[in-house]
Amino acid sequence: MAKDNVTETSEPAWVRPAYQERSRQQRDRLLKAGERVFAESGFWQAHVAQIAKKAGCSVGSFYRRFHDKEALFLALQAEMAARAEANIGRFFADPACASEPLETVFARLARNTARGMKGIEGYYRALFELSLRGHDVWPPMRRIEELEARQILGLLEARGLTPAGGGPRSVELVVRMMHGHIISTMLHGPGPYGLDDAELYEELAHLVLRHLGVPDAAAKAARAPAAGS
Repeated sequence: MAKDNVTETSEPAWVRPAYQERSRQQRDRLLKAGERVFAESGFWQAHVAQIAKKAGCSVGSFYRRFHDKEALFLALQAEMAARAEANIGRFFADPACASEPLETVFARLARNTARGMKGIEGYYRALFELSLRGHDVWPPMRRIEELEARQILGLLEARGLTPAGGGPRSVELVVRMMHGHIISTMLHGPGPYGLDDAELYEELAHLVLRHLGVPDAAAKAARAPAAGS
């Protein structure tokens, strides 16, 4: 496939299947090495020889598994998307989501999201570089946002709450805002908060709640009459 016609698919046809355990292990090493090289050098400056060396295999072994580095990226994306969807499902299935204050739930969601993104920083760097050259690499990210938005809607409905916007698109927007801020901080540096600042996740939780028109505990406390008044 030509490099300017990269399209997303859950199981890229141009990735050669791994039939044996040893082959699967090599594939996994190459994916991890590719992510690390993308983080260090960017997608366009990364070379197959760098990826193969970091994975501890030969260039020939790389090409026995992937047609090129774009194919490796798409395989990495498919794996990332499956892992993200599973993590979202586990997060919202946690009984704590039904009992904790919403600001605590959303701060924890933002923190978990940042931790997961930081672990695959090279993937996100490559994602943006490919996107800026016209590659259609965003659909898996949009599906993750939609899934997270549906889970948030379900959480609110279970508590008898309705977002101010009233529909899933408003929730998807605030999920994208949260994800976008975390990615920007990760790739471009802190400002005003870094990923290690606990206050960042509190602020993102408040952002989500305010956008959805759901009062958080701090806002309730500020509006509540003083004791004995």
